[in-house]
Amino acid sequence: MPADHMEKTVPTVVPARPPNSEGERKSTNFHPSLWGDFFLNYEPPTAPQQACMKGRAEVLREEVRTLLKGLKEVQKILDITMAIQRLGLDMYYVNEINELLHFVYSSDYNDKDLNLVSLRFYLLRKNGYNMSSGIFLSFKDNEGNFIVDDTRSLLNLYNAANLRVYGEKVLDEAATFTISRLEGVLESSDSILSTEVSFALEAPIFRRARIVEMRNYIPIYEIEATRNETILEFAKLNFNLLQLLYCEELNKITLWWKELKVKSNLSFSRDRIVEMYFWMNGALYEPHYSHSRIILTRVTAFMTIIDDIFDTYGTTEESMLLAEAINRWDESAIGLLPEYIRGFYAYLLKTFDSFEEELGPEKRYRVFYLKEMACTKTVSSGLHQGVKMA
Repeated sequence: MPADHMEKTVPTVVPARPPNSEGERKSTNFHPSLWGDFFLNYEPPTAPQQACMKGRAEVLREEVRTLLKGLKEVQKILDITMAIQRLGLDMYYVNEINELLHFVYSSDYNDKDLNLVSLRFYLLRKNGYNMSSGIFLSFKDNEGNFIVDDTRSLLNLYNAANLRVYGEKVLDEAATFTISRLEGVLESSDSILSTEVSFALEAPIFRRARIVEMRNYIPIYEIEATRNETILEFAKLNFNLLQLLYCEELNKITLWWKELKVKSNLSFSRDRIVEMYFWMNGALYEPHYSHSRIILTRVTAFMTIIDDIFDTYGTTEESMLLAEAINRWDESAIGLLPEYIRGFYAYLLKTFDSFEEELGPEKRYRVFYLKEMACTKTVSSGLHQGVKMA
């Protein structure tokens, strides 16, 4: 629909709160966005500065690749692989890491070293290798208690235990044991591992959002005695480049959100576009998923507004009309809707049309599945049933 036509036919004002079948509309008390126009006013480094950053990052990237190809010792391979994964650099070295882990899997190692055994188990199982948990039985005393002499081994045993599957009793016991011991370490120690212990008790590594883990682990790795300066520099620079990309994406998303005029036209809804982006970023942090993050953030924003109409602001009749319009997915349904929803619905259709244009002829078919996921299946059908029962 042309923009000038939309201006004439799509009202963009939220009406005064008319009574619904149960009395007045529900009130909303969502706090305003904390971000304001931050990402609209954000000034990135100049083009020459960014070019310099990217050039240096490329040099460091290849230096780390050379380092990985020269690794021969199992302990060194495990330590560096773990660091690279936690620093978020593993996406650049998929083949190299796969080759190193295969080497570790097929090589002899010191099975009396709990730290090495735990780290080996964790990295190999996480990457799909069939690992027996029976190896940990040899680290229990006659009374069935685990024998652990240091905090690093305790942390790696904790990480290994959190990859357990149903029925692995020894890892169930290891999880209980390590949590108890780590809590004690946190209360009684001010060592450099205290920060890691604190993060571990909040969530095991594999459950953390990668981008948050990267940010938290960089200062930890920086003070480790075994750190590699090239890896450290690359990790910092890579994170800064990712931040620049994320700010650029948030600039685009914020502009799009502004066009929807949520504050004035949908003031009852949550203004959480940055938080929605962060949610998508937690699932897809890699730079090559830039387009996916932007599209999924927009879809999530629409779902949130629909949810607020159904759960908070809309009357039963209005909610049923919106569900019907979404199921029809056509401009002809605009006239069926209350005035305050019409502009939102038109923008919904327009945005999904833009997805098809952005993806091009070879990938535009994917928009069909977005519609199914966001509207007809997970939103319209489920919420419509809730309306009928209201």
